[in-house]
Amino acid sequence: MSELHARATDDQLDQLALAVAAGNVTYTDAPAALPPKPDGETMAVYSVRLPMDTAEQLATLARTRGVKPSTLMRQMIEQCLATEADDHPISLADALRALTTLRKVA
Repeated sequence: MSELHARATDDQLDQLALAVAAGNVTYTDAPAALPPKPDGETMAVYSVRLPMDTAEQLATLARTRGVKPSTLMRQMIEQCLATEADDHPISLADALRALTTLRKVA
């Protein structure tokens, strides 16, 4: 924040002084109570841009599973990372290519 925006104007200081004098503002040296720490694991936030069609498919699938799209994305990412951690990961493209070579069973 620039110094210009960080400083109160004389008018703002006068208004604050009047509010304190009127008893509308109180000051204490006691430390402020901090909000409680969130339960569970600390989460990182990422911003992802998706094509509209993909976003709509994600929202539809999330609705059918009864979860929020962000929850579904997190589950999908965790599943993908678990697959990558395997000793012999196989790409989705390789898996699809292998599946298309199989004969259909009646």
